[in-house]
Amino acid sequence: MEEIIKSITEAEARAAEIKAQALSQAAEIAERAETRAAEIERATAEECKTLRESALRKAQAEAQSKYDAAIAEKRAEAKNYATKCLEQSELQVEEIVRRVIGGNC
Repeated sequence: MEEIIKSITEAEARAAEIKAQALSQAAEIAERAETRAAEIERATAEECKTLRESALRKAQAEAQSKYDAAIAEKRAEAKNYATKCLEQSELQVEEIVRRVIGGNC
């Protein structure tokens, strides 16, 4: 009977030892997981910042390109309009000069 009690006591002590080791390992694993999660969070934040800045630069460059193209197009339209107006005014000026010189005013 004493051997059975001794065996049970040893088994309980061994079980308590295993449980303590398991709790210790669980705490170590949890600590490593938290550390890794913090590392991943920092790396992800940096990556997101880099991607955001890259997208912003790309959008700004694209917007500037579209702006420059629109300005160039409108300048060309304005130049054509001014040229047409000058051509039309030359004909009218010539007509006025002809009338003044011809005495038909």
